[in-house]
Amino acid sequence: MKTVYLFLLLLGAVQTTLHGESGFTGQVVDKFGIAVPNATIYIESVNRGQISNSDGYFLITLKAGEYQVQVSAIGFATQILPVTVTDQVSDLGKIVLQHSNEVIDEIVISSSRIQEKITKAPATVDIITASQFENITGSPEELFALQKGVDFSRIGNFWGSISIRGFNSAFNQKMLILDDNRIAHVRIRTPVGPLSPFIKEDIEKVEIVLGPSSALYGPNSLNGVFYTVSKSPFKYKGTEAVIGAGSNIYYNLRLRHANAIKDKWAYKVTTEYLRGAEEKWTDSVYLASSTPGEFVGKAEVGVDRDVSFFKTLLGLYFKPRPNTEFGLNYALNLSNSISVGNAGRNNLKDWNNSSLQVTYKSPHWYGQFYRTWIKLDRSVNLLTRTTNYYTLINQSQSPEEALQNSLAGPQKASIEEDSYRNNAEVQGNYSWKNFDVVAGAQYQKEHAFSNNTYLLDGDGAIELEQFGLYGQISYKPEKTGLEFLLTARGDEHSLYGFNFLPKAGVLYTSKPGTLRLTYGEGYSTPTLINTHMSLGGGVVLGNSDGFTLSDGSKIDPIRPEKIKTLEVGYKTILLDRKLFLDTDAYYNWSKNMISPVFNIVPMGTSGGPVVTHRGNRPISDFTHGVAPGRLPAGAVINTNVNFGEVETYGFDIGLNYYFSNYYNLTLNYSYFDYRLDKNDMQNDGNQDGKVTDNDLSVNTPKHKISSAINVKYRKFYGTLFTRWVQKYDFFSGRNVSAATSPETIFNGTSVIEGQRVGTQWNYGQLGGFFLSMNGNYQLTKRFNLGAYINNLLGRGNYEFITTAPTETTFGAELKVTITKD
Repeated sequence: MKTVYLFLLLLGAVQTTLHGESGFTGQVVDKFGIAVPNATIYIESVNRGQISNSDGYFLITLKAGEYQVQVSAIGFATQILPVTVTDQVSDLGKIVLQHSNEVIDEIVISSSRIQEKITKAPATVDIITASQFENITGSPEELFALQKGVDFSRIGNFWGSISIRGFNSAFNQKMLILDDNRIAHVRIRTPVGPLSPFIKEDIEKVEIVLGPSSALYGPNSLNGVFYTVSKSPFKYKGTEAVIGAGSNIYYNLRLRHANAIKDKWAYKVTTEYLRGAEEKWTDSVYLASSTPGEFVGKAEVGVDRDVSFFKTLLGLYFKPRPNTEFGLNYALNLSNSISVGNAGRNNLKDWNNSSLQVTYKSPHWYGQFYRTWIKLDRSVNLLTRTTNYYTLINQSQSPEEALQNSLAGPQKASIEEDSYRNNAEVQGNYSWKNFDVVAGAQYQKEHAFSNNTYLLDGDGAIELEQFGLYGQISYKPEKTGLEFLLTARGDEHSLYGFNFLPKAGVLYTSKPGTLRLTYGEGYSTPTLINTHMSLGGGVVLGNSDGFTLSDGSKIDPIRPEKIKTLEVGYKTILLDRKLFLDTDAYYNWSKNMISPVFNIVPMGTSGGPVVTHRGNRPISDFTHGVAPGRLPAGAVINTNVNFGEVETYGFDIGLNYYFSNYYNLTLNYSYFDYRLDKNDMQNDGNQDGKVTDNDLSVNTPKHKISSAINVKYRKFYGTLFTRWVQKYDFFSGRNVSAATSPETIFNGTSVIEGQRVGTQWNYGQLGGFFLSMNGNYQLTKRFNLGAYINNLLGRGNYEFITTAPTETTFGAELKVTITKD
């Protein structure tokens, strides 16, 4: 086959010469002389490119001239070759690529919004590269769990939760999710993994910025940014198809097709379908009995454990000039799954997340406009449905009648949504002598409507607007190794007014590495979940207007949370480029913290104060309570509040060591702790008259370690993942997973492991030790077979609230790759 292709290639070269065309040909190989297939040969000045075939050969036709040719491939260092094209086809011979320690050579943009090497970035940035996504079989979430400073929790068999530097909750909104610069947040869950618009084969890299990033990215990047970059069809052409199957009745189909037309137009199409089933695990729902303060436990009813995800992305791109690009992207994600909220679990049906994005890119300008749609239909809050079911049983309905009618009442259990969000951004950059300047403006308008099913929008849709300006200037004095950075941002919010955020830093780069010292501020605006939520029949309510209790005390309306951070970091490359070290240490001052959802009247079911009003309206306008007719409507009200000040601190250490081109080790350690003034009653987050650690709801382990041993030998690639998460307590809403602490009162009950606490069973602390294996083998030039076993060790550990303990899962995938030669 190799001989045949070489003959055809030479024949093509002769034909192009006879027809007066010119260009160059060659073969891409590694240092052992082994062909490198699917290498990208790209000339940016004319926007021309080609992919090497299965034997590493390529042919590009060009007009005579001088060109800089970029040759790159996953797992190899990029080469830039000066090539002179004459009036005939030149043979460049063998182009030898060297295996690359990719993390060391990676270019990032998320920390300062301009391209820079990761070793010189003014923040701690975790990188997940294209080859890591290429080589992992199944879900890429094990790669997320590997990163330093990142808290990962598996939620069921098919998706996970991620947060950065503490204070996780059932609704984590303190980390910004960006998909190709598009804000991807949805209200129910963090949109990564199956909820991301990208399939694994279309991800070029993920950058995770640790620490406040609001000065550049705006609110809700309080603790960091999770930034995904997809593959350009100009650079990554061809077709890949994947079929997978595994435990839990799992099967998965994925497809990516991309092509460029005459170097000016390009398109890509990606799609994925995933189907499976969650564990046969049922949560308990506790219903108030006729005796005040006593509850009766019942199993959830109507649980649908079948899970499915379908997503597709269509992209069309036009380059009128080699360095200017217009893009149009449409993404659609349809899902059916079980989600975890502050008011128990939800069966999400026909959850539709879609977006339409228009972009403009040039060397000095970037612009985008996009609309994001969120639609929900036929979804159910299982807590409310179960409460309704047993209420109807007590009203003498048959089990069949009660199950059917439990969706409608006595309290509405369905969840609906028909919302959209408009965003626009323009950004420019300019360099002059030793100065680099970045400036931009952002606009967002949110239009939310749930038909009064989980938001307080009975009077019509809720609309919020925000406008922000940001700017950054960096100065690099010549021959000093120093860089000075100054960033500022101002935001005007229709509900919270004006907020100003500064950031400053100094970096010193010498031959061994880069030392940095930065100061930054961030803030997180309360989301609609915090301000306008209504779940569990109104037992969980947003706090946009404050509350009044029967004893005359008041709960203030919620407002933005703010943080100030001082951070020092050091990145270096050692031992003849075999070791990449990235360390940081930080100290945070947080103010007006947004608490997890908690019961603001913990003694309301046993004769204590109850909520009488939300704002100026009686609480009965919003809820009938947990036990209509038996307890006051305001006997249990869960919400978010602001509270006091807290200091948090920690450090991260990341090591990447390359024993050879075939073996490397990643090892990460993170430490997190806090200081809370227990004599300051402003820190009484749960309003119980005393300050304890429970007020803070850190929801983060103090210690965590993760590692990966990667082996790449000939046609085999394998990884052994391990992670240890120190056991830790987690409190959010009605949910509790904590060690026994009789002196700690949560929702009116002492915290005892293996017993009911408030209205939720306490399954014990989260965390533990986990071990997973992953590998693939290149069967032929077109076919790759991979397999995985997740949680080979770690079975039985609880990773998230109101979720079945972790089980061992396994599966296999067959990938077919078809490239355009």
